[in-house]
Amino acid sequence: MNTQHLKDLVIVEGMGIDKKNNEIELNIQTLNFQINSSSELPSGNMTTITSASGDMITDSISNLSQKLSKRLFFGQNKPIVIGNEIAKNNLDENIDYFLRSSDSRSDVAVCIAEDEAKSVIESEENDSSVPAENILYLIKDNEELGMSVYVTAGDILNLYTDETSDIYMPVISAEKDSVKSSGIGLFSGSRLVYTTDDDETMGFLLINGKVKSATVGTQDSELGEIGIKITDAKTKNSVSIVDGTVVFNVEIKADMSVDEIQNGLTTDLSADDMEKIRILAEEKVKELCKKAFYACRDNNSDSLRVGDYLAKDSPVSYELLSDNWDYYFTTVQCSVNADIMLKKISENTELN
Repeated sequence: MNTQHLKDLVIVEGMGIDKKNNEIELNIQTLNFQINSSSELPSGNMTTITSASGDMITDSISNLSQKLSKRLFFGQNKPIVIGNEIAKNNLDENIDYFLRSSDSRSDVAVCIAEDEAKSVIESEENDSSVPAENILYLIKDNEELGMSVYVTAGDILNLYTDETSDIYMPVISAEKDSVKSSGIGLFSGSRLVYTTDDDETMGFLLINGKVKSATVGTQDSELGEIGIKITDAKTKNSVSIVDGTVVFNVEIKADMSVDEIQNGLTTDLSADDMEKIRILAEEKVKELCKKAFYACRDNNSDSLRVGDYLAKDSPVSYELLSDNWDYYFTTVQCSVNADIMLKKISENTELN
């Protein structure tokens, strides 16, 4: 009964939310079917940017509607981009929109802009047809490669309402004609407190079992720089109590292949060399995971859900510590065990 024809709707493809002059500024990217109406095959950017401000998100949406001749339709919306200022200071004041609004979807991707959300939404993504769609693909693809993380509005609400867990989101930065992944934003409560670097991002995703195929680098005094591809990674996390200290345990099993060896052409690779590379890969994975864990712990962000693992693995300890978890979390230690199996020297060479 509520069906409306496409021509009577403004199709929202992306939304940016910023805080400016004590108001919420929305920038929406919408489809503009008139741009390529004279061409048989669509080419170039097919979207338009519209802005409006208000006291709350709903006020801004109402003010947007006043500028448009058709009803806004959010069912096609790809990403919601949150400005850095809101992420650092005002997320708790605006998160209610994601809980209650009929325009919000639990499966829509959410990310943080390194600066203003407007600059990300306005990016033309090298003149792609729908730039917001490209941003969504960027986040999804980079998660599998260990360079970003894909988070939905539903994920954020689950983490926000969990007593011991903290929010995390991908951070996106706008460049001249495109955007790029710039780490993972870690929250303490409702405030953005830290953005991970490349190593911490990779470690975070390895701990969460989200990496499908990622390249890491290590080095050896004889072999030089070594490029290693990690595939088929499987992770098991748990918490134990050791001498009164909470320990977060990470166990990773993965396959590896050697992509590049700096001195590979000048050095005969023996079985001992390959075993050395395998051990170096294990040490590198351990290092990455520990960097990610301590980035979270030292910024008091339980984005890795250590509290949840404690509740599952040691309910009695959880009952004792949960009321003051913010304090006890800063004392948690991390133990990582990596079991890496060498499957290939390269993508074209199988080991016997």
